[in-house]
Amino acid sequence: MFALDHRILRQFLAVAELGTVRAAARSLNMSQPPLTAAIRQLEERLGVQLFQRSVTGMALTEAGKALAAEAPAIIGRLERTEALVREFAGQPQPLRIGFVSAALNGVLPALLRGLKAKGHPLPELLEMPTPDQCDALRDGRIDVGLLHPPVPALADFDGRSLGRDPFWAALPADHPLARRRSLRFAEIAREPLVLFPEPQGPVLHDRIRALVREAGYDLQIAAEAGRLHSQLAIVAGGLGVGLVPRSATAAFTVAGVKAIPLSDTRDQLFLELHLMAEARRTPALLRMVRQQLAGSRR
Repeated sequence: MFALDHRILRQFLAVAELGTVRAAARSLNMSQPPLTAAIRQLEERLGVQLFQRSVTGMALTEAGKALAAEAPAIIGRLERTEALVREFAGQPQPLRIGFVSAALNGVLPALLRGLKAKGHPLPELLEMPTPDQCDALRDGRIDVGLLHPPVPALADFDGRSLGRDPFWAALPADHPLARRRSLRFAEIAREPLVLFPEPQGPVLHDRIRALVREAGYDLQIAAEAGRLHSQLAIVAGGLGVGLVPRSATAAFTVAGVKAIPLSDTRDQLFLELHLMAEARRTPALLRMVRQQLAGSRR
């Protein structure tokens, strides 16, 4: 029986993505004749035509499009299975870890310390937003995701919460409220806010807008920036008030910014982080992170 394997699927995808055997062969660091032969052999064994050939290149047929849609998941599943078998045989493979920037504030370092203590090889780290991590987990391009909920259900994967991180107000150091020990959200709701772009976190963005409206104001956005460091630089410049996860206030400071707890939004305004991995692997990874985090707080 003919079996699809990593090599032939990667070759097929290279031709499908680049549109010519020449370009695909160059990207795969191989010569054209064996790649042409491999694609024809794949078609013969499957009993279908995967490409329409022309003088300008190679275009996928409907059958080819179907295989192209499934191939990344097949490759990922094969790689995960091989890695799992080697792991059970005492040969742990490097994990590919996707993470959102918020994971840098304690969780990702804790996971790395735990993996090192267990003798795992150095993992591959890939920073990416939550939707991209979900796709990468599904396609087998990463093994572990550190991401924000809500996340879709993925077959054979399990997601567990690593806790909620309440937001604090980040004010310019010379702001009239910057000397306070705590603030109510209504006290900053009238201020122009420095936030992340809405597509980066639509659920959290809506929550902030709702809290501002409850306080009797319309949301004013002074500026948006995708990175927390960039947001705080804008705050330090006096352009508005920011919101910062509590864990980040311990991880770094920015000159000209004062972070102050919000006393009334702990259960409403927070950043939640999940760990997602294959169901059989999740409990051990979760235990590893929590042990390391508990140890670092002593």
